[in-house]
Amino acid sequence: MFMIDSINRIALSQVDLNLLVVFQALMQEGSVTRAGYKLNLSQSAVSAALGRLRKLFDDPLFERNRGGMSPTAKALSLSVSLGPSLSNIASVILEEAEFEPWQSSRTFHLAMSDDIEVLFGPWIARQKLDHNWGVNFAIHQTNSQLWRSTLDAPIIDIVLTTTPAQLSTEVQAEPLFSGDYRCIYNQNLLRLSKPLTEREFIETRHVRVSYDSQRGWVDDVLSVMGKKRNTLCTTSHFLGLVPILRDLPVIATIPEPVAMWLGKMLDVHVTEVPIKMPRFTISAIWKTEVDGLIENNWIRQILKNFVQAHGL
Repeated sequence: MFMIDSINRIALSQVDLNLLVVFQALMQEGSVTRAGYKLNLSQSAVSAALGRLRKLFDDPLFERNRGGMSPTAKALSLSVSLGPSLSNIASVILEEAEFEPWQSSRTFHLAMSDDIEVLFGPWIARQKLDHNWGVNFAIHQTNSQLWRSTLDAPIIDIVLTTTPAQLSTEVQAEPLFSGDYRCIYNQNLLRLSKPLTEREFIETRHVRVSYDSQRGWVDDVLSVMGKKRNTLCTTSHFLGLVPILRDLPVIATIPEPVAMWLGKMLDVHVTEVPIKMPRFTISAIWKTEVDGLIENNWIRQILKNFVQAHGL
């Protein structure tokens, strides 16, 4: 492994652990200025440390680009191998036993689909208000098809999405909650049985939620049954359902948490899906290079608190 080879080539007496802390900050921030701010060091001090790191590892480690600094292949390899250990070292050196959201002005950038956001957004805003936190939260849009490119953005801390089938060593994931789907419709516009029957489900017009406006799991299940979904229209996001469900005689089949939220908000009917349906699992996904950082651990715990608070 690269890590073992590097240690064999570099005498331990040469290694200043403070340099490794600077390396970790540069990996996280992608900027000498922001790394200095994070570590309470001057820009010249961080630049000097970077010079020593480059000499130590015989590699540029970071190269300038339009948005800041990009890690080289060797820096990425180092971060993957040493990231958690460097985070622990940083915590010891900086004497940070735990993250203090009251003292920090850090902004956490979280990405998720809008069905999760409608629950999480108001909840996290209430937490910040009730606990008088200094930290801020920015929510970005993503989905199960875009999560990888979203997480690649340097600003993003954590992505919440349907658990991917495969993950590389560059990312870490933790399941947050599992769920199933519900049908939702305006009972004033559709007079259907309660519970909804399979025949009614197949014959009634549907509104589909699909990022690429193509198919969904309902289409696949019905296809196996030799049927086709009677689709009136498709929207690329869940909030697009609001005016449609309010005004049109259609059924939407969506994840239960957002179905319950929409049901209360619009005063429409929510019922079980009358065909065999899959379950889904939502996971938090973050970069391996920040695994173990106290702020990363803190926001992940906050996400668990959110799940518990909503009974997900």
